[in-house]
Amino acid sequence: MSSERRKFRRFDVSLDVAFKTSEGSDDYSTGVTKNISRSGLCFESQTLAPSLKEYMELKVKLPDQDTFVSVSGSVAWKEKSEDKCWVGIEFKEIDKEAKGKILDYAYDLWVDKNRNLNSMGQ
Repeated sequence: MSSERRKFRRFDVSLDVAFKTSEGSDDYSTGVTKNISRSGLCFESQTLAPSLKEYMELKVKLPDQDTFVSVSGSVAWKEKSEDKCWVGIEFKEIDKEAKGKILDYAYDLWVDKNRNLNSMGQ
């Protein structure tokens, strides 16, 4: 996906995610987020290759907690390889407080990473 189309910065963050398509079974599959932004997230799956625009229900594990937050969205893009699929989700519904916690966590990781890179370069 071209970066020119993105409205918001994406932050690399790995969080557990459970997901299902709205037309699928009641069973959730599992995966891991690759990155997140204010408008969506990308996750990796080994069990699913959804259709574009397909509506999905997700449960994202909050950072440093044992609780999950419900998220819904539509498939904005996907890339499939032999053994996995990366799926880009555009948020439709997500709890505002939980979204803030996830983005704060991801931002703090980004700041720490950049601080470490800058200190190694000096």
